[in-house]
Amino acid sequence: MIAEFKVSGMHCPSCPKLIKMNLEELQGVKDVKADEKTGVVKVTFDEKKVNAKEIAKQIEQGEYKILQTKEKK
Repeated sequence: MIAEFKVSGMHCPSCPKLIKMNLEELQGVKDVKADEKTGVVKVTFDEKKVNAKEIAKQIEQGEYKILQTKEKK
């Protein structure tokens, strides 16, 4: 499954790296792509091990705010 999050609060090149590091700690997260210019975080994950709500919660622990979430199979 793929979830795409529109995130506010990414303001420098280290922000995507921090988000990626934090999300990779979650079991079931396979791939993370984050772009501070667009504010988009795209996460590929195993829906049997983690869900989009848990991923969003992990992103928001880093002082970022989720503005929108889209999920695709």
